[in-house]
Amino acid sequence: MPRLCRGICQPAERVWKMEPKRIVLDVDTGTDDAIALMTALLAPQLKVEAICTVHGNTTVENTTANTLKAAYAVGRTDVPVYPGAAGPMVKRLIPSRAIPVPEPILSGTAQIDGVTVAMNPDELPLPVSPQQAEDQPAAVWYLSRLRSAQKKATIVATGALTNLGLALAIDPGIADGIEEIVIMGGGVKKSNITASAEANFFKDPEAAAIVLGCGAPITLCTLDATHSCALTREHELKIRKIGTPAAVFTANDIHARRESYARLQPLERAGTAPIHDALCVAYLLDPSVLTQVEDACCTVDCSAGISEGRLQVDTRYFKGKCNLKLATQADPDRMCDILVSVFEKAKSAKERGKVQSAV
Repeated sequence: MPRLCRGICQPAERVWKMEPKRIVLDVDTGTDDAIALMTALLAPQLKVEAICTVHGNTTVENTTANTLKAAYAVGRTDVPVYPGAAGPMVKRLIPSRAIPVPEPILSGTAQIDGVTVAMNPDELPLPVSPQQAEDQPAAVWYLSRLRSAQKKATIVATGALTNLGLALAIDPGIADGIEEIVIMGGGVKKSNITASAEANFFKDPEAAAIVLGCGAPITLCTLDATHSCALTREHELKIRKIGTPAAVFTANDIHARRESYARLQPLERAGTAPIHDALCVAYLLDPSVLTQVEDACCTVDCSAGISEGRLQVDTRYFKGKCNLKLATQADPDRMCDILVSVFEKAKSAKERGKVQSAV
């Protein structure tokens, strides 16, 4: 039977008092990555040590610029951003796999308070950051960081897994420096980019297979889980009311996604929209947001065929050794509450700071 709510699901008020967890974000910043990134940077429970960027929603040049913008939107220019891989490890070397698969992007825009918002624009509608990206490539930084004597790192990966896959291919031993990898990727009963695969795994199946088999503790937030906690109009309004840049950006994205999904990919719950990548950060803030989690033996199909990039779950009674925690259900109300709590606490802290400086 699946285990519900892995780990100690502490009340939210107790979680806020814990010592911050050191994390690394690995993102292909479009809109849902941006929400995950903003939430992580604002949450006092988390200390974002670095951000790595990768190809995915758009080019790595765009994902890097978008990452810097999203961090700047919440007042952060102090976290180093390491540009990562511009393409997959080997996929493009094989002619039959190098042909781009048309991605069924849920397109369309919405006008909100005079601002045009879209689900996955190449350039996020945010102010340009004065911060510059680092010169060191993400995979090289991983090798340096994970080989060091510093504390173990928790990695939140919400795009293609190329950066970490490259680093692990060079030195598999760096897995010992990882406390946990939280991944948005794969699907059990859900897919998007093809009939078999979820986009992050499809874009670099070899990297995904390497990471899932690296031996580090892994929590996999599947497409099943992110769809199950899709947010509603009521959630959107609750977040928008906070009024901060992060809250408004999140509400706008929920609005655009709800409209796009309603037109092009109606979900089981009408009028809802998944904010896929933010679920990974929400899980770190409160594990109880994941309501169905089980130990599983998984890999990724790297063949050049109809199942390329598919998450393979061994369902046999005599299955292989379990290598990850597989999350397939999550709580949308808890997801919303976590975002609201982070944004409201950040707003209160900023207002207290203004009062103190005035005094």
